[in-house]
Amino acid sequence: MKDALREELREEIRLFHEQTQQFINKQISVKDFKGFSGGFGSYAQRGAQTFMLRLRMNQGVVTKDKLKFLCDTSEQHGITKLHFTTCQTIQMHDLSGTEIPYIMSDALDHDIVCRGGGGDFPRNVMCSPLSGVDPDEYFDVRPYAECVGDYLLSIVNKFTLPRKLKVAFSSSDKNETHANFRDLGFCANADHTFDVYCAGGLGNNPRMGVKVGHHVQPDTILFYVSAMVLMFMEHGDYVNRAKARTRYLQDTLGVDGLLQDYQDKVEKALRGENLMVHIEEPVLKKTGDKTLSDRRVIAQKQQGLYAVYYHPLGGCLAPQKLRQIYETIKDMEDVELRITPQQGVYIINCTADEAKAVLAITEDGARNRFEESVSCIGASICQVGLRDSQGTLREAIMYFREKDYPADVLPRIFISGCTSSCGTNQIGAIGFQGTVKVIDKKPYPAFQVSLYGNDHAKDTRFGDIVGAVLADDLCLFLQAIADHVSAHGESYEAWIAHNADEMEAILKKYIK
Repeated sequence: MKDALREELREEIRLFHEQTQQFINKQISVKDFKGFSGGFGSYAQRGAQTFMLRLRMNQGVVTKDKLKFLCDTSEQHGITKLHFTTCQTIQMHDLSGTEIPYIMSDALDHDIVCRGGGGDFPRNVMCSPLSGVDPDEYFDVRPYAECVGDYLLSIVNKFTLPRKLKVAFSSSDKNETHANFRDLGFCANADHTFDVYCAGGLGNNPRMGVKVGHHVQPDTILFYVSAMVLMFMEHGDYVNRAKARTRYLQDTLGVDGLLQDYQDKVEKALRGENLMVHIEEPVLKKTGDKTLSDRRVIAQKQQGLYAVYYHPLGGCLAPQKLRQIYETIKDMEDVELRITPQQGVYIINCTADEAKAVLAITEDGARNRFEESVSCIGASICQVGLRDSQGTLREAIMYFREKDYPADVLPRIFISGCTSSCGTNQIGAIGFQGTVKVIDKKPYPAFQVSLYGNDHAKDTRFGDIVGAVLADDLCLFLQAIADHVSAHGESYEAWIAHNADEMEAILKKYIK
């Protein structure tokens, strides 16, 4: 980050400090404060007595310096709860509010920015978490994602967007960042180019992105970003916030009109400001000479190096765990953390012996794929949440830990507390979204259920909504699935592929 930008962002924190103090003194309404504070990555939590702060972790990368800052800051301010988000950021929770400006300012010294972490701004630029080390990737897209992140940060307070703008890079067909249905997404190709998608997104009326660039040269990516910003500003809805997301441009302009307008803006950009980028992809020289095999260990493309996966339940963890990780890796060469869009974290560039040490201190996390399920922060904290998604997920995990099912009878599930889809429920093999079900004129807490979602690049689809399950029946619904799958002696993925009739019988029993 350039020093001038750092100081510019630091100066803005003074305004946040003033507004926060007025809110604490009840001189500003919850609604008005939310409209202001979101642009600084902070929101009042449910009840408006405590606050959260979202720290952008560019491309999900947490260096040792950033990790130490998180540990030191949590200890200094008595922070007890951290949360990995599905946009590869870290949230601090249960803050009093008065300490937030100081955390924001100190974070800038470690290249951690909170500005634009919420509100109507470009959000954290996402990137495949194993980019640069994944044996299956087309090429390392992280330097390009970093370049776009720097560009968007340089204009984060220069333009007024209708709503947030989410940008993502994917290095392989795993498509963990959902690049083909973000506001703007860059999907790597084998020939070292990108396919570009825009105007996609989850939430109400989800849309797949429109392919607006085919085999785009990497040095031109900023022209495509500039064009997206300009198109959103020109055609986005500044009046109706419910319609002020890029995916609604597919309705406003039509798919063909959107494609033409976007490509026209790219051509205009190419003739204007020089936004060409010149990037040398980094080469990791570290190697190892031992082998290691474990469910949570992935062999990197670098000889003898490994990534260890750690998934705290629901993406929530105590700062003491980060301190333990930091103390373990602080002297390990080139080792760093990569937050995933599924609320886990990879500790990468470990030798076999280093990976064993990391495995030993992360045994408290998820034990299987189901326990690696994804949940938004939920209604116990979020102002707009309908259901306590975090509590629901934890209850389900503890419920099944008491059972004796094989590890793969349930898939990773995705839970959102409301229609905002922060838990990305619409792409899950099984997804749950908080709702209310009225039965005999009486409202009951419930979750809308979707099935068959898939975020893989070769077979991307949103899940089919099949109805709602009462919150009290959710564990029983999952248990019925687990019973059928285990009776066949196979995984959920194998079972669902050819037992739609059995699933239909389960739905008839539990779906209201």
